Amino acid sequence: MQNGDTETTSLLGHNDQSSRKSLGRYRYLTETVDLHYAPLSLLVCCFLVGFVDAASYNTWSVFMSMQTGNTIFLALSTANLPDQIDSFKWARSGVSILAMMLGSFMAGRIYAIVGLKRRLTLVVSFLLQALCIFIAAILVQTDTVPEHNATDAFVLIAIPFLAAQSGAQVATAKGLGFTELPTTVLTSTYNDLASDTKLLAWDNPKRDRRVASVVLMILGGICGAWLCKGTETFTIVLWLGAAIKLVLALSWLLFPAEPEK
Repeated sequence: MQNGDTETTSLLGHNDQSSRKSLGRYRYLTETVDLHYAPLSLLVCCFLVGFVDAASYNTWSVFMSMQTGNTIFLALSTANLPDQIDSFKWARSGVSILAMMLGSFMAGRIYAIVGLKRRLTLVVSFLLQALCIFIAAILVQTDTVPEHNATDAFVLIAIPFLAAQSGAQVATAKGLGFTELPTTVLTSTYNDLASDTKLLAWDNPKRDRRVASVVLMILGGICGAWLCKGTETFTIVLWLGAAIKLVLALSWLLFPAEPEK
């Protein structure tokens, strides 16, 4: 009898220890992260936007993130301008705009329900964004989507994945409260820098982030352009972009929790 009681007690102790570990993991994944280092992730996103958009414009003459440019392309296409433009550019631009809006819409609604600043929310969000880029990379790699024929209708299959994840990225940056880092556009950033009355102040974190976002987006564009020129393929940019987004997703697991008030 004594041996049986000992085994039962040992089993209960083991189950209790497993339950505590599971509860600890759950609390860790659902706790609110400290956003002190969050701008670093968003700045990498700025680099990624320049990286992918430079390559996508070079390949398909459409942006995946910078929708101001796509809006002008859409307007120009109503008059068949420029003269040498292909007649399918309006479709690529329009699909990119709609897909980005859909990505922002879905991300914003989901964040409002589950809470954006939770560790698990951020990890899953960036994992899904990485998955979208991976899917686009697979579509191009397998020639399901032609890489060197922008007028092929199948190009419209890949564009929504790339534009939607970019929309979710913008919703994330704004939801985290870093309005100085929209991650996809620079027009407002240039304006905010020029109009900042504390532009030359020593301590100005928002100015520093804006400057860093400009530098990183330009650097990303340069890297994307030269990589396309050197490899003559868009696919390598997509695979690297997806890998970067995956690393960002996993990095949220390393962020410390928000201090208790």
